[in-house]
Amino acid sequence: MFRHTASGSPRPIIGRRLRCRLVAGLGALSLIGGLSMTAAGPATAATVGVPNISGNWAGYVATGTNITSVTGSWTVPNAGTVPPGVSATWVGIGGYKTSDLIQAGTQQASAPYSSVFAGGAYGAWYELLPASPVYFTGCAGDPTCSVAPGDHMSVTITNTGGNSWNIDMTDTGKWSYTNTTINYVSSESSAEWIHEAPSAAGAVPIPVGGSGTVTFDGANSTVINGVTKTIGESNAVSTVALPVETTVSALDSDEDGFNVCTYSLSCPAPPS
Repeated sequence: MFRHTASGSPRPIIGRRLRCRLVAGLGALSLIGGLSMTAAGPATAATVGVPNISGNWAGYVATGTNITSVTGSWTVPNAGTVPPGVSATWVGIGGYKTSDLIQAGTQQASAPYSSVFAGGAYGAWYELLPASPVYFTGCAGDPTCSVAPGDHMSVTITNTGGNSWNIDMTDTGKWSYTNTTINYVSSESSAEWIHEAPSAAGAVPIPVGGSGTVTFDGANSTVINGVTKTIGESNAVSTVALPVETTVSALDSDEDGFNVCTYSLSCPAPPS
């Protein structure tokens, strides 16, 4: 498994697993995305001066106990061609220094990766680590659940009691998807809003792709101990992917949105 740490103290990393199609000359290859971050105490996200460091996650992470829901809203970016690459934009629960992670989001892959990865160039998926991703089909309004750059996505992952979870995703104006039959044991210890580049197991991460500015804005929130909180209210901390692959903005003025800027040294916050 790929590891990255800024402090020199190795930590296991968790993240998205992308399954490749069976391609002549390649065979079946599993790719694993992941996270390793420096330890940080609670702080107001909008005022954090030094972000956590990850091998391939960029966004915000809230930690705590009894985190039972997360909601995310973002605009699907281009996969990027200069450089080409693969990215996943998602929200999730668990996975910060734990081996569990329930997550849902979109995939963006430019050529030649789009012909290798399951899901193709653009797609919607959910994943229950350590299982492989499940790509959506049969969405209301569009049986193919097609995704395109510029689409506005909204996702909510909610615990409905015990180990039962709901995943709801909407591609605004195009389709909706609901899965109420998910059973998963979660630590309920973190909530994430992330733009990620996957990495090959034991190898260098695949480039995230020059996807420009990725905007999370709108109803980005989490439920901690029964209380709904914005990203800022949850004391989430920002996370950047190094070396200089992604930069994360401060939160906007209402503390529910931010930008991830690929291949940039600076990143302005979105308007409220």
